[in-house]
Amino acid sequence: MMQVLGLPVWGQFLLEGILLFVEISAAAVVLTRVRRNPYFAFLIIIPYVQILAIWYLAFSKWPKKTEDNTASTPAIAS
Repeated sequence: MMQVLGLPVWGQFLLEGILLFVEISAAAVVLTRVRRNPYFAFLIIIPYVQILAIWYLAFSKWPKKTEDNTASTPAIAS
């Protein structure tokens, strides 16, 4: 097996596992912010399915903001 960055084989697998964990975790955080199931992030692992998953997320209906914007709007004098 070819060495990458001068790491032994177990080091390459460890590095790949850490990178995969970070990628799935970031996707899960994004999905929870848009109120989707974070397990949807596991589709990132499967090649070509990840493209379809991102397209589905991009074109699906997004939740509306629930924050009260009355504090940021100036009062209208009448």
